Amino acid sequence: MTKRQTSKSTRAQVLILREIVEDETPDASYLEQEGFEKRRGEYNRGDFSFVGVRAVAEIHMPMDRKRAVFITSRIRSPGVWGIESDSGEDYFNQVFEDETEILMTMLNSLRNYKLIKE
Repeated sequence: MTKRQTSKSTRAQVLILREIVEDETPDASYLEQEGFEKRRGEYNRGDFSFVGVRAVAEIHMPMDRKRAVFITSRIRSPGVWGIESDSGEDYFNQVFEDETEILMTMLNSLRNYKLIKE
């Protein structure tokens, strides 16, 4: 193994993932408004639910250089919640892209941090 290959294996690796999760406490009150009768019926029948979309950084940090052992941790963007589950892939991807920008800002903030000891 060359010196260059060794140094690459000691760097943290970050994988950005899209996560769509069920919104357990959605605000569906807008469905009670006039003009939403059809949509309210679809919701009541279970034709759609509400979800949240967020970006997740799965971070693999080297622990043992000789054996290529990594510690894995995750950092999640805050997410956008209350999205109708049948909104479509284009919309989910648009939200994911926005959440990825937020997540990247979060990750970049870790380059300069203050250690707080209790």
